Amino acid sequence: MKKVWITLIIIAVATSTLFAQDKSPKTIVQERLSYMKVNLSLSGKENQNFWSVYEQYLKDEMKAMNDYRKNLEKQGIKLGAPGTNKEIIENLTDKQLTYLQDQKFELRKTLLNLETTYYKKYKSILTPKHIHDLYNLEYKYKRGLTQKKKEAKKDTTGPVNTGKKKR
Repeated sequence: MKKVWITLIIIAVATSTLFAQDKSPKTIVQERLSYMKVNLSLSGKENQNFWSVYEQYLKDEMKAMNDYRKNLEKQGIKLGAPGTNKEIIENLTDKQLTYLQDQKFELRKTLLNLETTYYKKYKSILTPKHIHDLYNLEYKYKRGLTQKKKEAKKDTTGPVNTGKKKR
């Protein structure tokens, strides 16, 4: 169950990264790669072999996200960043909602297959400790993006309703 939640968080953050209107996919990949290079300490041999593989993973992940967005747009579904789509979703037809949900599942499958493929590659390059550190850093990076988006939204819209009742 924990893996499902982590996967959902990754998809949400990746989607929010994808829909960042002011940054190109190449810029997003380079920022994430830079963050990881600064925070992941690798030995000489690991360092030489790993970064090109990881950069390709980031590009493949971004391509999957772009394909997801393009598939939605072909059906007249143009979403913004997660958490900003309530009105858009309320105005979709049943056919569009079904397509949206189908595409979300396809994206999850694609991302899981991508992660599985690259995990196998990482195992041939990195120690188990470094792989563990890599995934922890990715989680922290994506969590940081989510926090920044929440703070930016809070700054522009005022207090955020958390759904909790005041007592």
